[in-house]
Amino acid sequence: MADEACAQAPVAPLRRAAQRGNPIFVGGVPRSGTTLLRVMLDTHPDIHCGTELRAVDALATLWSACRESVRPPLSEAYALPDPSLRPAFAGLIMAFLRPAWEASGKPRVAEKTPWNLLVFPELRELFPDSALVHVIRDGRDVVASRLDIDRRAAGAGPLDTVARARERALEWVAAMRLRRRMLADPGLAPAYYELRYESLVSDARATLRPLFDFIGVEHDDGVLRYHDIDRNVAGSEEWSAAGVQRPLYASSIGRWRASLDPAELAAVLEVAGPALDELGYLERGDSA
Repeated sequence: MADEACAQAPVAPLRRAAQRGNPIFVGGVPRSGTTLLRVMLDTHPDIHCGTELRAVDALATLWSACRESVRPPLSEAYALPDPSLRPAFAGLIMAFLRPAWEASGKPRVAEKTPWNLLVFPELRELFPDSALVHVIRDGRDVVASRLDIDRRAAGAGPLDTVARARERALEWVAAMRLRRRMLADPGLAPAYYELRYESLVSDARATLRPLFDFIGVEHDDGVLRYHDIDRNVAGSEEWSAAGVQRPLYASSIGRWRASLDPAELAAVLEVAGPALDELGYLERGDSA
């Protein structure tokens, strides 16, 4: 089983995670199941998690650039030493999150944008007591799903699906490389939690319980009825918005078998085979 090979960070709860001002950040390669987790979190009575903000990664990257590139003038000419930048940028991110969060009346806030994942190290510094949740899915299924979207976007136009499959696989591999960094760095690992899409759709109750323990909220089976909530997804740019309006289904596990042709699959395995094997996704007979 893939989950048996998953080297999870320790699941001791973040001691101060329940305090206000410590958001939960969710990320993962697009089409990994981050939207499903988002609506489940938002269904929890204690967590607000709205549609993708798509600004956290840019603000965290800007903070890092300011800290590294313009530190001397900020410190010397503007009396802004490095330690003062962290609360300034953390406050800016919170300023984006706070209006909808406070309107929800819930004590906790989470933000899900897939590429939050790329700035998990920066978010660890900006929000030392925040949880960083990485949703992981079989890279072959991720590529298959993303290729479907790429085909729809291309319409009748030309699309080199083999080259695009390789490109999407490389993005997945880069995310798994960051995963290894998070797990190996003692300064990053305590805030990091990873969750498998396959486990979430197959046994959501057992999969969510340790996550809720980690982020410091009570387990609530009501999140399994996320699809009963009338959400306005009209115009949503989350590709999975329609899919999360129905109950859990596991039929997308292994979709690559029907969706990827031999050349596309070979391209994926060429670049992602070792990472797929490391995560336990390759079975006997699969080629790495």
